[in-house]
Amino acid sequence: MPEELFWRRPKNYSVWHRPPSLPKWCYLTDGDFFEQRVINGKLTVVAYFETYETTDIDLATNYGTRHGIWPSKRALIREIGEKMGIPTYIVVHNPQCTNFLVWKGLEDPSPKRMDEFQYKEFIENIGGDYR
Repeated sequence: MPEELFWRRPKNYSVWHRPPSLPKWCYLTDGDFFEQRVINGKLTVVAYFETYETTDIDLATNYGTRHGIWPSKRALIREIGEKMGIPTYIVVHNPQCTNFLVWKGLEDPSPKRMDEFQYKEFIENIGGDYR
C-alpha cells in the first residue's frame, strides 16, 4: 500500500476548478474522512468525519456547527448523512490529538469533550463491534 502523504496537499486541481477555468456554479467541496469497517468481508462506510485542528480547544467550543463551516461544506455533510444513511461528525482537535470536541451532525448544539483515550474508544465503537 502506498504511504500516506501528511501535511502536503496539492492545490493545483482546487485552483483550476474555479473561475475562469470553470463557471462559478461548478462547486468543488472537499470532504475529510470516511470511517470504514470490514462487514461480511466487504469494506463498508460507517461514518463521515469533518475535522478541524486548533491550538485553542477552549475557544473552539464556540466553533460548533453554527460557525466556520462554509455553506457548501454544510450541504456536503448533510447530503452524505442523508443519502448514505450514516452518522456524520464534526471534530475539532488540538495539534497533538489529545483533546477533542465532537459534534454529532450539524444540529448538535454542544460538543462532547474527549481525551485521546475516550476518542479512541469512540472511534473503535462506531458502527458496532467488528473485531
